[in-house]
Amino acid sequence: MTVFAWVQIAAAAALVSVVAAEVVTARRARARMLTMRAAASWAGVYITLAVLFGLGTGIADNWTAAGQFYAGYLTEYSLSLDNLFIFYVIMKRLAVAPDRQRRVLMAGIAAALVFRSVLIVAGVTAVTRYDWMFYPLGAFLVWTAAGLFSGRNRQPEDQLPRLLFWLRPRTASGGAATLLVLAVAIGVADLLFAFDSIPAVLGITTSATLVVACNVFALMGLRQLYVLLTRMLDRMVYLNQGLAVICAFIGVKLLLHALHGSGARWAPDIRAVPSVIAVAAVLLVTVAAGLLASRLATAGEPAPGPATAQNAQLDRRFAVLDIDHNGTWQQQDYEQQAQRVCNAFGHPPGSRARKNVTDAQRGLFSALLAHMDANGDQKITPAEFAASVGRNIADQPGFDAAISATASALLQAADVDGNGVLDPGEYTRLTAAYGASTQQASQAFRQLDLDHNGVLDVTELTQAIRQFFTSPDPHTPGNLAFGHL
Repeated sequence: MTVFAWVQIAAAAALVSVVAAEVVTARRARARMLTMRAAASWAGVYITLAVLFGLGTGIADNWTAAGQFYAGYLTEYSLSLDNLFIFYVIMKRLAVAPDRQRRVLMAGIAAALVFRSVLIVAGVTAVTRYDWMFYPLGAFLVWTAAGLFSGRNRQPEDQLPRLLFWLRPRTASGGAATLLVLAVAIGVADLLFAFDSIPAVLGITTSATLVVACNVFALMGLRQLYVLLTRMLDRMVYLNQGLAVICAFIGVKLLLHALHGSGARWAPDIRAVPSVIAVAAVLLVTVAAGLLASRLATAGEPAPGPATAQNAQLDRRFAVLDIDHNGTWQQQDYEQQAQRVCNAFGHPPGSRARKNVTDAQRGLFSALLAHMDANGDQKITPAEFAASVGRNIADQPGFDAAISATASALLQAADVDGNGVLDPGEYTRLTAAYGASTQQASQAFRQLDLDHNGVLDVTELTQAIRQFFTSPDPHTPGNLAFGHL
């Protein structure tokens, strides 16, 4: 047995040990989901294992192979970031409880590893036997890059509705069967979005061992990144552009490699080290630009103030919440509102939809009490509401989770045709439960439909509800989250 084979065995054993340790730790702690600190720690462990595997490859085999592994690993990691959004959509649309999400992710990523391994073997066999395969693979990656730049490709909200429509009735109950269905769904969704990442890593190395290793290390770290990044998705505004540059770079690299192998000596054959540097640089610039854009956008928001128009707008927002018009927003208000919404769509008492809407409204009210209830009387007055809008939220992750759960529950309750989005008719029925007229709902829909595709998805609804409770800007589209104002 070669030294490199022992490196592979040691890496596999280390991975299995770390996964087992993580599972045991989670069970002892009885954690519902990873905390941010724990997620960062475990992500660091998996990244360290990948770095050590690369060093072991360099020492036991050669440093060219090590460079190929690092370039491939970074590429797979970066191109897998969009998969996190797919996982996020599936979890939220199907209302997967927090205490089940970790197990679903673990099983789903295991399924994804199996599916990807089959695709990798087929891909390596093809490019090894047929040199001309590098041309269509390179062209495909360049086409993918163009699609990412234009927004044509990787739109999970457009590609998942049928899958979600099929899944929803099959995940209504808990148990092993539901876990299996969700795990396979995540594995299949991951595979659908791996049809660009696999060709990309094949453009770096055609070693099946290295390609599988790149995928294993990248996928095993996704569970931790899911916790870290789903709370930051709105800040990654240039993710598609960064992925497009990476795809374009590797696509051109593949085409140049094919031309070089065909005798075109003018075509350079880009080596592993420049590939690592290029991919890492693009990732760094993408993240930095996104964070800078997010900071500038936050800094540009109007500061809370005593302006008459702003105060009037906040009063009208509060009126939407104060169902019984007694001057305070309290528990019976959100309970009555949940009943109105569910009655409007025929969800009877005891139904899953009614429970989800009520639980989500309760969670949102609790989060807002913690943020807005200055005197601790378990009620929110118009003055407390106005004073809190635009102020920093102490428990931002908890607030974000409550907003997201509310948007998901309302969308599921109002999604009559089960396609995972709200059309104008469904949105009009939803907002009528909040007192909006058909004309008001139509005007609101046009402003909330940010991508102008004729439907509202969970991301657009989440942003609207978040702005309704946090933005002091009287002109923000989120003022119209519930159909009128």
